[in-house]
Amino acid sequence: MIFCPTVLSLAAILAFSPSLVALHEQSPQRADTLHYHSRAIVVTGSRAETPIERTPVRVEVVEGAQAKATAISTVGELLREQAGVLLAPGSIRSGVQLMGLNPDYTLILLDGQPLTGRVGGAIDLQRLSVGNVERVEIVRGPLSSLYGGDALAGVINIITKRPAEGWSGRWLGRYLYHGASELQLEQLYGGDDIEGSIYGVARRCTSFDIFHENERFAYPSITDYTLHGRLRWNPSSRLRATAGARLFSSLTEGSLLQAQAGQITTAQGELNALDASVSGGVEWYTAVGRFTAQLYGTAYREGYRFVLAEKNGSSHETDSSDSFVRRTGRAYIQYDRIFSMTNRAMAGVEFLYDDAGGMRYPDQPSYRTVAAFVQWEGNPFSRLSYALSLRSDWTSAFGTPRSVLLGGVPILPRFSIRYALSPAVALNLTIGEGFKAPDMRQLFIRFSPAGVGYQLLGARVLGLDLQPEQSLSLMGGITVSFDTLDIGRLRVGAVMVDGMLFFNRLRNMIEYFAYQQSPLVFTYRNVAAVQTYGLLLTASATLDFEEHQFSLRGSYQWLAAYDERVLDAIRRGTAGYLIPSTGQFYRLRRGEYYGLWYRSFHSGTLRVDWRYHPWDAAVNMRAQYVGAFGDLQRAANADIYDGTQYLGQLLDSPKELVPGYWMLNLGIEKRLRADAVTFVVAVGVNNLLDIVNPRYVPTLIGRQGFCSVQVEW
Repeated sequence: MIFCPTVLSLAAILAFSPSLVALHEQSPQRADTLHYHSRAIVVTGSRAETPIERTPVRVEVVEGAQAKATAISTVGELLREQAGVLLAPGSIRSGVQLMGLNPDYTLILLDGQPLTGRVGGAIDLQRLSVGNVERVEIVRGPLSSLYGGDALAGVINIITKRPAEGWSGRWLGRYLYHGASELQLEQLYGGDDIEGSIYGVARRCTSFDIFHENERFAYPSITDYTLHGRLRWNPSSRLRATAGARLFSSLTEGSLLQAQAGQITTAQGELNALDASVSGGVEWYTAVGRFTAQLYGTAYREGYRFVLAEKNGSSHETDSSDSFVRRTGRAYIQYDRIFSMTNRAMAGVEFLYDDAGGMRYPDQPSYRTVAAFVQWEGNPFSRLSYALSLRSDWTSAFGTPRSVLLGGVPILPRFSIRYALSPAVALNLTIGEGFKAPDMRQLFIRFSPAGVGYQLLGARVLGLDLQPEQSLSLMGGITVSFDTLDIGRLRVGAVMVDGMLFFNRLRNMIEYFAYQQSPLVFTYRNVAAVQTYGLLLTASATLDFEEHQFSLRGSYQWLAAYDERVLDAIRRGTAGYLIPSTGQFYRLRRGEYYGLWYRSFHSGTLRVDWRYHPWDAAVNMRAQYVGAFGDLQRAANADIYDGTQYLGQLLDSPKELVPGYWMLNLGIEKRLRADAVTFVVAVGVNNLLDIVNPRYVPTLIGRQGFCSVQVEW
């Protein structure tokens, strides 16, 4: 077991340092707390509360209020409309793709705690309701230096609501054509010493069929329930205790999609899913800083039952079942301290336990990880701020990451810096390393999809060795922002223009491959590096003109993603394919290689909100563009070779691209107030352009009308 001595030494030094001056607004009911007025307080980039305009770590905030007057029901649907965030089109789960990296590499947190239950590497964000979400914080680039291996591409932290003073609550009912209709109920209480909230939602989507290009696509019925509660208690001005619990249950019946090893199959049956988690923690404020201790546990289970018709066409049916279970436990202690409001230090130690079971994991494998982390944030002068974070992990299956050495101990570093050229213009730069050990699926899975003649076996099941993946990320950008600008009777406020360039290089990337042809067996292996790079532009503003208010927000992302093995083979002239009619070898040229599958080269969003104050009514128009991307279902060429080495199917023909498309959504809201109760009525249409493409984009099923009624008190 290896700890980072740097972390422990710094913690010891901090414990004997001069008294803490202030902790921004962290300490409950403290007379000496320094109050700081900020556009927003964010926590994800530094694991501590920081004003967003002063943090050197880029944190993007998505308000949960963006779901108002829309049919947005889940966190996945909310994120789909954000800048540079794509739901990976090659997955049947709504996993998030950041900066061109697969959903496997993005850590999903709920109130700072990691979610479990990845299937095919993706956390299905459709199982997270947006109804009680206050905001979502997005940090791009590897945050392994603070959060560990799953944060190779970034971190998405979903933060639920805290109650205002007194009692408040709401009820919502929504109907969506060819989608999930739902009922939500939320009750909150906020007081000086205690606050709590409880939230419940029931959703139901009935089965339906979509007919497109002479094909029938069946969608199953889905019923799910969520119950989520949180409690916060301040027994004294120096002590705060928190507790939370969440339960999610769903039943899917009908035509089930499965995706493993690049194969997508359909089978009739049912899927039961159960996701449960509990957490508890304390924060203790002393003269030398703040100590935080938390415990968190979660369990996720999926159980399948398939009904398979006999191949000879008889009416006799056979049953097949499948299941898996994932359980995680996490405990950590963290120490924060601010020095004269110009420097802040944070250090901590955490223990993680992860195991798997069920029919897919008959060996019941488990991981144990011990980690130590530290971060120093500095403001040497008002225009400059920086943050340096380091982490060292020890994992039972792999030991420590092969990364930078400090005093002989492997560490994962990340450095961010922000420099304000003026009150309105700031530059930022981040460089960091990431580390991800092979997961349970890649090492230990034993899976045979119902009705399909292949197996997916983990590398260690076959006696193969997998090395951890590591990445290097570089991001730099400029932000221009100002509060207000008056032009005659028009007031322009909250103006922000942001540009960011990014580059990622992922080494020892793990991919699936055909280990054996007869019978067909897939497993996993390490391959050479993959690189992604691109440009992300965002802009937003609010316009006030007499009784009217307009909010505008737009974004554009250009993305390139390539396999370095292929680039090297193209340079050597050994990449190409065999022409079926002649058997001749066709040499691939650089301009014919489009890059990695399932990445849109161009994407963008546009949102316009108009509020007319005298009527207390609002209209929103939201557009999303998803550019062309390669889909393996459209692979057109024969095998690709590097001499005699098989490289796999390459995206090297326009025929292999799924055309880009626009999604245009409209929502209208009217608020009616009666004493202490407010009624909110909303109607609208999703997919106004009636785009249908269920084969390659299952969410494109044509126009969907919706209506909802909400009561607030």
